[in-house]
Amino acid sequence: MERVITSEFCKEVGELSPEALKLDRNRMKFILKKKFRNLSGRKRLGLVWMVLDPIVVSLVYLFVFSVLSARTSIVTIFVGITLFRLTQNSLKIGMNSIKDFTGGLKAERVRTRVLIGSMIRYRTIDNFLQSFGVALILLLVFDAPLIGIISFLIISQLIGFLSEGVGMNLAPLVKKVPDLINVVNYVLMTLFFASPALYPLSTTEGIHYKLNELHPFTYFVETARYFLDEQSEILNLDYRLFGFFLFILVASIIRGYSIIDRLRWRMTTWS
Repeated sequence: MERVITSEFCKEVGELSPEALKLDRNRMKFILKKKFRNLSGRKRLGLVWMVLDPIVVSLVYLFVFSVLSARTSIVTIFVGITLFRLTQNSLKIGMNSIKDFTGGLKAERVRTRVLIGSMIRYRTIDNFLQSFGVALILLLVFDAPLIGIISFLIISQLIGFLSEGVGMNLAPLVKKVPDLINVVNYVLMTLFFASPALYPLSTTEGIHYKLNELHPFTYFVETARYFLDEQSEILNLDYRLFGFFLFILVASIIRGYSIIDRLRWRMTTWS
C-alpha cells in the first residue's frame, strides 16, 4: 500500500496489510470513545442522559397535553417525539460532520475508511440509545406488542442514518453559509408542531393532511404506530411516494459517505 498525493486528492492505493487493518480498527475505537467522552463531558450519568432525554421530553409534552385535555395516546406521543428528536439530532450531526476530519488524531492522517467506520458505529449506538429507553417503557409499562417494539427500533435506526445522510449533503453548503443552520433550526421547529410527531396523522385534515403526505417523517412515524397497534394512517398513504422518498434518502446517505474523502482534502489544511 502506498499513499498518493496530488493537487486533487490524497488516498491510499493497494491492499492494506494485517497490521494496517488492525491499526485502523484501533483508530475507529479511539474516535468512537472520543465522541462519547465529548458527549457525556463531566456529567455524572454520562451516556445515560442519551436514554433519559427522549423519555423526559415525552413526559413533559404528555403533561402539557393532559392539561389541555388532549385525547392523544401516550404511546403515540412517545413514538412521535422520540423519532422526531432522532431525526433532528442526526440531521444536525450530519451538517457538522466536516468540522473535524482528524478524529482527534492530530499527528497523522487517518484513512477515510476509519472516519466512515467510526461514524457508522457512532450513529448505530446513538440511534439505539435514544430509542431503547422508550422501547423498554412501551414494552414493560404499556404492554406494547413485541413486533411493534422491534419495528420501532428498526425504524429508529433507519431514520437516524437517513437524516444524517441528508445533513452530510448539506454540510458543504453550511460550511460556506453558516446562516443556513439557523434556517434549518426554524424549519425543524415548525415541522415539529406541523408534522404528526405530537399527534397521529388521522387528527389532521385538508391542506394540513396533504402537506404531511409530502413529508418523509410521516411515513416512518405512522408505520411505527401501526405496528404498535396505535392509530395510524399508513395504509391510506401512497406507497409509491414513500418509495420515492426512500430512494432519495438512501441515495443521499450513499453520496454523503462517498464525498467525505473529497471534502476533507478540499476543506482542511491537514486531514
